[in-house]
Amino acid sequence: MHHASAPLPLVGPGAPRASVSEVLAAFLARLGVEVGYGLGGGSIVPFCHALARSRVRVLHCRHESGAAFAALEESLAQDRPTVVFATAGPGITNAITGLAAARIEGAKVVLVSGGTSPSQRDRGAAQETTARTLPAGLLSDGPIFHYATTLEHPSQLSVVLRRLAVGARAVEGFVAHIHLPLSVQEALFEGPDLFDTQALPGPAPSAEALDAVTKILTEEPCALWVGFGARKAVSRVRALAERCSMPVMCSPRAKGIFPEDHPLFVGTTGVGSHARVASCLQAAGIRRTLVLGTRLWECTSFWRQDLVPPRGFIHVDVNPAVFGAAYPSAETLGVQAEIGAFLSALLPRLLARPGAPPALPRLPRTAPLDPLEEGAVRPRFLFEAVQRVVVESSDAAVLTEAGSAFVWGNHVLRFQEPGRYRSGLHFGSMGHATTGVVGAARARGKAAVALVGDGSMLMLEEVSTAVRYGIPAVWVVLNDRQYGIVEHGMRASGYDPVETTLPDTDFSLVARGLGALGARVEREGELEAALGEALAAGKPFVVDVRVDPEERPPITSRVRSLEAQTAKESFSP
Repeated sequence: MHHASAPLPLVGPGAPRASVSEVLAAFLARLGVEVGYGLGGGSIVPFCHALARSRVRVLHCRHESGAAFAALEESLAQDRPTVVFATAGPGITNAITGLAAARIEGAKVVLVSGGTSPSQRDRGAAQETTARTLPAGLLSDGPIFHYATTLEHPSQLSVVLRRLAVGARAVEGFVAHIHLPLSVQEALFEGPDLFDTQALPGPAPSAEALDAVTKILTEEPCALWVGFGARKAVSRVRALAERCSMPVMCSPRAKGIFPEDHPLFVGTTGVGSHARVASCLQAAGIRRTLVLGTRLWECTSFWRQDLVPPRGFIHVDVNPAVFGAAYPSAETLGVQAEIGAFLSALLPRLLARPGAPPALPRLPRTAPLDPLEEGAVRPRFLFEAVQRVVVESSDAAVLTEAGSAFVWGNHVLRFQEPGRYRSGLHFGSMGHATTGVVGAARARGKAAVALVGDGSMLMLEEVSTAVRYGIPAVWVVLNDRQYGIVEHGMRASGYDPVETTLPDTDFSLVARGLGALGARVEREGELEAALGEALAAGKPFVVDVRVDPEERPPITSRVRSLEAQTAKESFSP
């Protein structure tokens, strides 16, 4: 699609008349949208044409779900809204997995889709798109979309734009769906001049809540549980921990928000967790835990009771519905507030705690493995090499895919600064990092590295998209010729694996066939050089690593959680 630098004028006094598509595209650019990911099609052509003529950069992807994952990661990397465009019918349904992940991850993504014109509905139109032909919830507000509407007439556009402006500045993220029947996209808009909406501050804590939290932190030994939602308050999180000498643990998505080499850091919880976290809290005599930016869902906590201190939690969140939801039996003091606003109000009330900080052992790091001369690459060795070459010797972002990759990544990798690690573990969709790395690398303008399984690499193919636009995405494929996390999980639970093996695929050859660069690593001694070459290439690069399929990832907590859920359910008549 053609992309021009000069934006279309907005409507208003003296401005030329513009179509609904032109006004919407120009307004999205005004909201800060820099890029739109998607696939064109007959029902979305007018909007695609308008978007390409606006300030928004258009990237045509290979699959709508991959486009949505890329938009998700671009939004989080840039802290700004992005756009996904899709044609009617299957274009919408294809995008839904990535958009559902965007909702859970707190991204700001607007889906603009084409649809059937009213005169053709219920007549068997190709890709017919109405509430009767699509699953419920795709054209209305609900669990996927904060806001969804069908624009049936140009006069509705002013209301839609105002709602988008408010949502684009929401604290928790915003996923919207603007459905445009083909007949409306080229219709002229004659509404009032467009407007700006000021940023919306999150809720501030009440004086009563601040008094209660100050008293607790002053009088009781407390720990800090940091989640991804605290990523915009990094310096204040550290100031609080150091002022009150609080042991700090983090969710997997929060790695790096608090430095993992800090003396107060005790480890990561949830998937790939560090076993010492609970014992450190007990040794420090912790009475309560202050929870900032995490809702303590299964993959963050596994609902482990040994992580619940005697007096329970102080839980700060913008959404009061989360208080006590993960741990209903634990005492919980809920504080409805945006994390940054809460910490800014709390810190001036707190004096530095006298005396030495709790004597916590440093987070142990196992001695690095020596490379083997023969045999497949051990997954732990692979991640240790990623730590040295990617994390410590570059500033590349790292994404880990659902499966063994994010278990090993959460467990082995260590980050000392925020914004470099992404793991979409709550929705846990295969293909997220495999395609999201395109958005992460494009947003940063430099290399981003996705650590993915071979099963995920076979699902959604956006290497071609990265080649088309010269995006320096790097894929490191844990090629064990199987759905490894399923294989090991079934074995650990006492089941025989069912059809978990995959055909042997050389992804370095696939990459070269798509126009990217590729390297195959079959021995541990070859690994660091291949990683260095991929980072330095400045082009899409796939590193196919033949990993040992027998080395089990640290998934004990996940297996126990599944077993506990099975044991607790009763299906008696």
